[in-house]
Amino acid sequence: MKQYIKGFLSFSAGTWIRAIVSFFSTPVISYLIVPEEFGKAAMFTLVYNIALLVSLTGLDQSFVRYYYQEEKRNELFWSCVFLPFTFGISVSLIFILFESHLSLILFGKDYQGIGLIFSISLMTGIFQRFNQLSIRMQKRGVLYSILDVVNSLGNVGGTIVFALTVSKSFYAVVWGQICGNVSALVLGFITDRESRKFAKVNFKKIGEFLKYGLPLLPSSLLFWLFSSIDRISLRQYSNFTEIGLYSAAFKIVSVMQLFQAGFTTFWIPLAYERFETRPDSREFFKKANQMVSLTIFLFGLLVLSFKDMIFLLFARSYRNASFIAPFLILQPIMYVVSETTVLGINFTKKTYWHIVVTGLSALANFAGNQLLVPYLGAKGAAISTGLSYVLFFTLRTLIAEKLYPIGFNLKKIYAGVLVVSLVAFFGTFLENFLIFPLLSVTGIFLILLLYRDEMIYLKNHFKNLHR
Repeated sequence: MKQYIKGFLSFSAGTWIRAIVSFFSTPVISYLIVPEEFGKAAMFTLVYNIALLVSLTGLDQSFVRYYYQEEKRNELFWSCVFLPFTFGISVSLIFILFESHLSLILFGKDYQGIGLIFSISLMTGIFQRFNQLSIRMQKRGVLYSILDVVNSLGNVGGTIVFALTVSKSFYAVVWGQICGNVSALVLGFITDRESRKFAKVNFKKIGEFLKYGLPLLPSSLLFWLFSSIDRISLRQYSNFTEIGLYSAAFKIVSVMQLFQAGFTTFWIPLAYERFETRPDSREFFKKANQMVSLTIFLFGLLVLSFKDMIFLLFARSYRNASFIAPFLILQPIMYVVSETTVLGINFTKKTYWHIVVTGLSALANFAGNQLLVPYLGAKGAAISTGLSYVLFFTLRTLIAEKLYPIGFNLKKIYAGVLVVSLVAFFGTFLENFLIFPLLSVTGIFLILLLYRDEMIYLKNHFKNLHR
């Protein structure tokens, strides 16, 4: 257990520091950039993410898959980077050539030079993806965390400096993202020179890498759609101010998402290693699920209980985001819990089920957004997104249990989901700054009561660690 905790902390330390940086910097940025411009930045990020996915063509996953099989790591690095770099240039040219049309669709206005800025953002994003993966695959947890922190500080610093010296527009957020990527890239290339030495691209192996990575692309694109339907619907039925408020609410929830990223970085290799070395580790996986569920439910409710106080730190124009955030908390909660229950799909290598799960969840999210956003705006998008992740968890778990039965206590998990959902409902529609914290504390108490056996186990375990 000690080595697991140590491994988790080394890889997730940067994630937690990023969360702290994000927590304190977002209120500062809210005084520099109005919600409307923040909304435009969110639309830019939306398109950036899909362009990055298409450009990578799954070769980032191939890099991970073949890393320990290839002796010439620098050849693997540049062979996997070559096609994404080429596709990135092609996508960039499309954005530059059709800049006016795309700008009008995304922002309702023709922004000169946005195509070139998008190109710089995309190309630095491609290299940053492989930059992080190279460090991660070497299991250099401390350096991985430092890269995370440098990226975050560069992002925040770039955004604030641009807003104060050039323009308080969405350009500040975009240039901040570019500064973050470039800062992390410079550090990565300095500290990991051996794996990045220029090498001849192995075109024969690129074909092999594509055979593995390309089939993973549809699933990634579906997941992008699933997680982007909310902002697409808000662009369709609402305005940039609502998108900006929604994005600000997500910034607070992103503290949870960073926990999600840190956990999955640590958990996925551990789960595979455990399955390969001890195939019948059902009790281990069951116990891990119980501990993770307890932790993430408590963490989510703790964030919710302080939401109103947190948004008091924001500029007045962002305060209403406090009533958008509650249901969004279900997204990282359900994703993290599902990572401990989806094992059966991955262990049996029947990964096509991921496409089915994501597709059905995306359809449900689309239907929910179409029904709720016209009437409730950003609140409706948050409700639909949060509940669709409950469906996402359910589908993942039921299918995985059929393929590799572990016997998770689903009644306990759904009881926890019900508690969080009720607190989120009151947090969305009850505009009372005194009553809601009491409801959140009640929710925390109910979770502790529900997971009392797990609390006793953790208490005894940590006592033994200190002996």
